[in-house]
Amino acid sequence: MQPRDREVRCLRRDADRPRAAGGGRVPQLAVAVDDPRRLRAAVAAAQARRESFDTAPATHWYFGSEFCEHLFPSRTALQRAVAAADRDGLTLVLMTPVANDALVERIEASASALPRSAEIVVNDWGVAHRLRTADPDRTLVAGRQLAKTIKDPRLPSPAWLAPFSGGYANGAFHRLLQRLRIERLELDVPPFATASAFDVDGFAVSVWAPYGYAAKGRICKIGSSSRARATKFSPGGRCRRECRRVSEIDADPPASGATAVAQIGNTLLYRHGDTETAAVRAGVDAGRIDRLVVTED
Repeated sequence: MQPRDREVRCLRRDADRPRAAGGGRVPQLAVAVDDPRRLRAAVAAAQARRESFDTAPATHWYFGSEFCEHLFPSRTALQRAVAAADRDGLTLVLMTPVANDALVERIEASASALPRSAEIVVNDWGVAHRLRTADPDRTLVAGRQLAKTIKDPRLPSPAWLAPFSGGYANGAFHRLLQRLRIERLELDVPPFATASAFDVDGFAVSVWAPYGYAAKGRICKIGSSSRARATKFSPGGRCRRECRRVSEIDADPPASGATAVAQIGNTLLYRHGDTETAAVRAGVDAGRIDRLVVTED
């Protein structure tokens, strides 16, 4: 399929989306999976849950590394992902993390190898500026790490979230995104959320389910387990991708109502409970959520 044909098909597919209860179009459905061999299974699982949230059929595939510089895909892995997305008729969305100088160079090189229809999620302002300068027409998406909100699932009540409700209400933040020609934002569902959490004027909103991220850092806890004592819990060093095999589940139930808290590599994640799931459904019904990104269980 030629790139122009893919772009026309994507535009036509988006125009065909039916209306949600609140009058907006029903959300696009995307899957997030890091291995092309699991792509079709992930799409099938997400399609099976469509009725729960009233979404359109799956159209986008999130691939790459959102939180860790060591997991950013190689050129060969990216080529395989491009081929798999084309095979299955999906728009590829490349996720990128906070980046050091060397990774910025790799991300820019990877961007130049993507089809024109592909999107890039940026979680680093420097990466966003570099990509926009290099390609004024590339679709960039503001990632979850740029949305500075308190999302700790261990908080006992909504009152703890009030001191800092989120950066998207800041006019300067809007102006920066507009200057970078970013029109879509990625959001998590915070604890105690209501549909108003997704009400961001002037931008298309993508929401992740059924997991949100609470915090991330540069230190990989499980990755330090095989290191010598003097080098444990420090940045750098060789990555053996232990996070792909081992995760840590918090034994204590979260106070907020989330059903589980887990540490995977350098990131703390929480699984949505009834409150978060209800907020997503309400956001879909109100037309505030334009895309639902479903992760693997």
